[in-house]
Amino acid sequence: MRRRLETVCVVLVTLLASTPGRAQAPPTGADAAVATPPEVQEVQVFGDRRSAPAPGAGSDSSTDQAELSLMPRYRAEGILQAVPGLFTVQHSGGGKSQQYFLRGFDVDHGTDIAFFVDDVPVNAVSHAHGQGYSDLHFLVPETIESLDSSKGPYSARVGDFATAGSVSFRMADHVDESLGKVEIGQHGHQRAVAVESPDLGERWRMVVATEVFHEDGPFIHPEDFSRLNAYARVTRVVDDRSELSVMLMGYGGSWNASGVLPARAVCGEGDGTPTPAAYAGSRCLSRWDSLDPSQGGAGQRGMVSTAYRRQLDDRWDLRATAFALHSNLQLFPNDGIAAPLQPDGIQYGSQVEQDDTRTEAGATVRMTHRGEIGGVPVRSSFGLQLRYDDIAAQLHRTENRRRLDGVDASIPGPIVDDAIHETELSAWFDEDFRPRPWLRFVLGAREDRIDVAVSNASPTAVDKTSGVRGAGQLSPKASMILYPAPWLDLFTDYGRGFHSNDARTIVEGASTTLVATATGYEVGATVRPLPGLSVSAVGFLLDLASELVYDGDTASTAPSGATRRYGGELTARYHFRDDLFVDAAFTASHARYVDAADVAAGTVYLPNAPGRTFVAGVGVREPVGDFRVLGSLRVRSIADRPALPDYSLVETGSTVVDAGAGLRWKRIEVMADLFNVADVAYREGQFAVQSRLPAEGPNPPQGISFTPGLPRTLLVHAAVYW
Repeated sequence: MRRRLETVCVVLVTLLASTPGRAQAPPTGADAAVATPPEVQEVQVFGDRRSAPAPGAGSDSSTDQAELSLMPRYRAEGILQAVPGLFTVQHSGGGKSQQYFLRGFDVDHGTDIAFFVDDVPVNAVSHAHGQGYSDLHFLVPETIESLDSSKGPYSARVGDFATAGSVSFRMADHVDESLGKVEIGQHGHQRAVAVESPDLGERWRMVVATEVFHEDGPFIHPEDFSRLNAYARVTRVVDDRSELSVMLMGYGGSWNASGVLPARAVCGEGDGTPTPAAYAGSRCLSRWDSLDPSQGGAGQRGMVSTAYRRQLDDRWDLRATAFALHSNLQLFPNDGIAAPLQPDGIQYGSQVEQDDTRTEAGATVRMTHRGEIGGVPVRSSFGLQLRYDDIAAQLHRTENRRRLDGVDASIPGPIVDDAIHETELSAWFDEDFRPRPWLRFVLGAREDRIDVAVSNASPTAVDKTSGVRGAGQLSPKASMILYPAPWLDLFTDYGRGFHSNDARTIVEGASTTLVATATGYEVGATVRPLPGLSVSAVGFLLDLASELVYDGDTASTAPSGATRRYGGELTARYHFRDDLFVDAAFTASHARYVDAADVAAGTVYLPNAPGRTFVAGVGVREPVGDFRVLGSLRVRSIADRPALPDYSLVETGSTVVDAGAGLRWKRIEVMADLFNVADVAYREGQFAVQSRLPAEGPNPPQGISFTPGLPRTLLVHAAVYW
């Protein structure tokens, strides 16, 4: 792989050297009416900055590339550290999607947080590995212009999965400085990336990027995670009121996965369950070992989207986006390690193969109008959203990545072999008006309709359930913001939202709710005591009609009962020009099941739901003579949390510190990042799993299985800008 990486680097440098210059800055004069209209200074919350309202809650945030570039990140998904209060971990290794935590939610891979890339949804509905699956490995971090986020179901502009919150990536249409970067680190970490903005003329903007990545990780059985990414975007200024852009993104990767290890068998670990004799003393497992090294997977994703923007007149703006994408994921997890003996005495492993192949297409249209009613300025926004998914999902019993279909009568064929068609159609509006200088309202609503059809035509599939279902929901939204002083904002928010459930669980009868309603409330204040400094305190409550929880038997998510979460969040952000960035977010939450039947049965605590998280960081870019000194420090901490609804098993918390330092001289930059500075032996992803070790009997205990966190790791990267 190293030789391949060196070859690709040479090719990239050769191609870039032959490119005719770099792009010009965004257009000026008449063309600037499209690129930077008067309202561009308003902070973007979702999608297009020009048509987004100013933020209404202290939990809204926006982080640009200047700040993102200073944050240490071992992989692309590390960029999510910029979202206040969002905590991420890896619970398998390799190229599998991250696990997310936000406001007392174990979001798993995206059950209750909505992700977007320039209005294109990322969450995969009715996915083979879990509802809302959101893999962000297709992103090249250097091409992200800004990262915008909001908490709770309070915006009319987002629907499915936006219960705990939403995150939108705004992708660059040009870069001020083209670059070539190489990263080398421990554990076989290698990365090369090139980003270039060619000069196509004053009415064009373009950026192209390529990334090559490889790592083995600290594991005894190397992950051999290889990834190739490509990105291109071209924008044409049609006239002084409109522009058209086309974006292409591609990703392909393959990996081996360490999987999760039963804590009772790992040296120096434990969870309170008895240690099997076969793993006692010196026979214990290293935390870097694996009980099934054949775990892993491969994924591919290709997407094309086009966006048209037009300023119709002085009051009306139009934005339309259409997209199509094709993705494939083949995953081989094994959380159970060894399954019980079969009736014929044969013992198979509990590894499964999850295959998800889908084609998605969709469109969004948004109109914004600025006017007055009775002398009161009013900003009205209207939108339509359409999404269609054509999905093929399979689940096979496997061993060492070999399908066991047809081995004996107990496994006649695939467990699942479904064709799924899912359509989501939405309409929304919001009204933003300020009847007094000190008072602002944002009122809105959205209507969502979901229709699903599941067909299982396989004659050998274990589950042959098929059917058609549909459901809809009207979701009102309301925010009130008070401005009693120039340095103080007071706000209150209300909103109804939802996450959809997997179409198969509805057709099979495992759930009766296709649309699980979330109702949220929020109050808070934002204080700005100094220029560039804002401090926000928020109290929140959110009721969810049906919780999605991790299912260890199928390595996926499944619906459960109703829940309530309430708590508080304290965030602070300080920006001193482009020289100093400071951010901190502390969240405390109380999460419980609320159905009387659940509580009576002892189902009280929400598995994996964090009670406290803390994330903070500082980034410095300070000129010193001819040099610019670069530095960063980040800390992330998560408290112990329940692994089972009765709290009989506990997932241990952790605190990890990452740091970085470097220099830039003219067009050359060198930086070193040190991850897990204190070399803490912590657990990242953790679950309660009834795993059966090879030496155990047929009735193993339910215990904690975990993926070890990255040890102290040094990463060095050098970049050339032009």
